[in-house]
Amino acid sequence: MIAIKVNQKDHHILENVTLQTFVEQLKIETNGIAIAINNAVIKKADWSSRLLQNNDDILIIKSTQGG
Repeated sequence: MIAIKVNQKDHHILENVTLQTFVEQLKIETNGIAIAINNAVIKKADWSSRLLQNNDDILIIKSTQGG
């Protein structure tokens, strides 16, 4: 197991989990979100190849509409 932080909440996950798999496990809508790992934005096209590492700090931002 590895420890990661998502939006300042601790999570423990198995090793060798991709960002794509983790997002699917969270069951969040992927349209309109941006994800940064350790302050670097990860392109959606790279989610399936980006393996999460111990102590990764993940920030998930959801865009909102308004005026």
